[in-house]
This record gives sequence, structure tokens and C-alpha cells, in this order.
Amino acid sequence: MSVYFFFDKITMTKPTLNVWFCCFFCKSKYAPFNCLIKELSAHRNEEKCWLLFRLNSGLQNVTFFDEGPSCIRDEGQTTLIDITRMECSNCGEHLGGKIVHVHDKHPIICEGQYVVQLTKKT
Repeated sequence: MSVYFFFDKITMTKPTLNVWFCCFFCKSKYAPFNCLIKELSAHRNEEKCWLLFRLNSGLQNVTFFDEGPSCIRDEGQTTLIDITRMECSNCGEHLGGKIVHVHDKHPIICEGQYVVQLTKKT
């Protein structure tokens, strides 16, 4: 699973920056950078990291299916969740998932948010 940033024409005169996370394989934009909440640092290693996006992020070019259990570790707390698989609707590449149910209370993680895994390009 690989994603990268896509920068539209960036000029200092634009009021907002149009920066997107894109599928590494087909280059389809799927998540705006300004919807990023935080990196889930407990899931970071040399090859990958996980990012948490807010609900109603304006995702595009993605499809969801196959709900299943998982857990997220953040700031010393493990939270049990149910998550649906999120794939690029153009090429089928796995991008991450959408949190559909949170079993434990957490101050940041809630239903409707998105988790995206970034992988280092090799």
C-alpha cells in the first residue's frame, strides 16, 4: 500500500493550499491534506506510518467494504474498533479504512474517521 502527496499549482496568492493524498499507483486524489488530524505515532516504524483523518473529510475516488475488528494504539491507550477496508476506486489499491464503531472511549478516535497507512517508497 503506497500513497503520496499531490501538490496542485502552489502560489503565495492563493488563500488555501490545495494539497491531496493520492494513490501511488494511479495518482487519483482521495484525501485533502487539511482534513488530517494526526499521525498515530504508536504505529510508526521504518517502513510505514498511520494517519488519522477527521470524519466528513471529503474523500473521493474510494470504495469501502468488508467490515472487521481491529485496534488502534494512540498515546498509550489501545482502542478496539470495527473498520471497513478502503480502496482506490480506480485501481483497487488498499489505502486504509473507515472507523465504523469504537468499542472503548477515546478522547480523539471516534466513529466516522479514516485511517490511512503511508508506506515508504522503495
